[in-house]
Amino acid sequence: MRTLAVVALTLVLAGCGLTASSENPGYVQFETPEHTGLKHGTSISLGASVLRFAAKHTDNDPQARALMESLDGIQISVHKMSEEVDYEALDMDIGVATANAFDKDWSPIVRVVEDGSRVHVFVKEHSGILQGLAIVAVDQEELVFINMMGEIAPDNLRSWSSVVPHSESFALITDSID
Repeated sequence: MRTLAVVALTLVLAGCGLTASSENPGYVQFETPEHTGLKHGTSISLGASVLRFAAKHTDNDPQARALMESLDGIQISVHKMSEEVDYEALDMDIGVATANAFDKDWSPIVRVVEDGSRVHVFVKEHSGILQGLAIVAVDQEELVFINMMGEIAPDNLRSWSSVVPHSESFALITDSID
């Protein structure tokens, strides 16, 4: 019995920080619309321990290292569109899910709608500190949700924007955070 208790405690402690914590102030619970045209693709949830480990092994990119060190967690969810998608219904469902996910503490800072795609970017700030960033993107192929949690310095995001396509749009995000 004692061995079982030690093993259980070890497993619990080893799991701490491995996945993004729902207790983090920058965490968002985004409910993917129950839509018949969505197929679950990929889900990733990384906590502070995994991100710090990855940062220690990122010797050739100081900006990526600084960003990973500042994060407490990141969650990514990708859903593929099937051939039966009703895009109008899905668009409405995503609007409802987005409205339900982000409370008054989250600020929408970017909204782009063009050519059958839509991107929303939200930030959560408290006392001048960015606690979370969330991106909801949907197009004809997939629905993507990204949530970054932690004390995120705008400079870290600015340096990251050099690897993001359409960095002019991303500059809007980092400039509005300052």
